[in-house]
Amino acid sequence: MSDTVLVGNLNERVYEELRTRVLTRREPAGAKLSLHVLAAELGVSRSPVHHALTRLVSEGLLTVRPRRGYYVAPVTAQAVAEGYDVRLALELLAAERAIGSVSIGQLDRFAELLEATDAAISHEQWDAANAAFHEHQIDLAGNALLSRFYRELSVNLMMQVIRGGHLERGEYLVTEHRAIVDALEARDRESARAAITRHVETGRRIALEAIEHAGGSL
Repeated sequence: MSDTVLVGNLNERVYEELRTRVLTRREPAGAKLSLHVLAAELGVSRSPVHHALTRLVSEGLLTVRPRRGYYVAPVTAQAVAEGYDVRLALELLAAERAIGSVSIGQLDRFAELLEATDAAISHEQWDAANAAFHEHQIDLAGNALLSRFYRELSVNLMMQVIRGGHLERGEYLVTEHRAIVDALEARDRESARAAITRHVETGRRIALEAIEHAGGSL
């Protein structure tokens, strides 16, 4: 195994560990993350920790204060509202590009993802299935830049913070996902727009209610 592969694996493991700490709020909002302390805790050099912290900043999970360091970013109502505005715009754009050209194979993939979401028994499985559904939905547009922007959208990570590692149950999720698929299969542009808007607005409402219940931020 090459040194490059070894370094890449270490960077990814450190990133996943720190990302999990932030998403589950083991590192609470506003907490300062020390590069030196984290490196010592994890038994690694500062380089993979710096790499991970930089990625978390780019994802909106951390902020950098000049000459002071890295801090866990709070999830606020404004951040969620703005994130959902962008998410809705991207999903509607993808649907507009994809409508009328969704293949049988792509519809079969949707069916697999609907089943996986419904069968999830852990929050990791649920998050993976839900993310895969929406990423597949976006990828139908055939626009690599659109797909990348969507995957980097911080609101999707914010929802993991809001759920706090708990499984999001409710018939609404699979029902709303299925409505999106049915509209795409029927090549019905207006129904697709309505189903996507309804689903995104449901997520926005749940997120904002959770933040209000928590006192304004998480």
